[in-house]
Amino acid sequence: TQAELYLDLCLANGITSACVFSTIHPESVDAIFEAAQARNMRLVTGKVMMDRNAIDGLKDTAQSGYDDSKALLEKWRGVGRLGYAVTPRFAPTSSPEQLEAAGALWAEHPDCLMQTHLSEQPEEIAWVRRLFPDDKDYFAVYERFGLAGPGALMGHAIHLSKRERAAILETGSAVAHCPTSNTFIGSGLCDVAGLRGQG
Repeated sequence: TQAELYLDLCLANGITSACVFSTIHPESVDAIFEAAQARNMRLVTGKVMMDRNAIDGLKDTAQSGYDDSKALLEKWRGVGRLGYAVTPRFAPTSSPEQLEAAGALWAEHPDCLMQTHLSEQPEEIAWVRRLFPDDKDYFAVYERFGLAGPGALMGHAIHLSKRERAAILETGSAVAHCPTSNTFIGSGLCDVAGLRGQG
């Protein structure tokens, strides 16, 4: 399967632990968790929650995203070396109702992680501004819906405002950034020194 191939390639490259976005399909979570368990890998993943701004075959709903994620979380959390992450893809592809549901699910299971994307491209940030005009900035959207704090993992975090950098530190949220990937697609680099309060 694709999950087995992915994990075999990870192991061949020395990657023994990973935090992964599965697809919106619950079966994708089962497949990668089964493959990781068979390889005794430390793996955290979650079903992507995405109810707007995507093609119909790649959308769930606020309710089904919550229900499917909760069922998967209860099935897999704490099995072997596996962990679950509540996984709204990113603010533009989740309605306010879905972000609220994701925040509620994480609040119900604070021992899990929460992963999403933040500020990878300037165009994306402008899109978030149009979709969430009442929020101060991109990170504030996640703060409003209870998707910030210890255990929150923000992917990319390249183009952050000073307020966002401070808020990430103050909330105890974390950033996951791959300079190789982001340089390859021309997104830019995360200001790690700024995130530490030095820039």
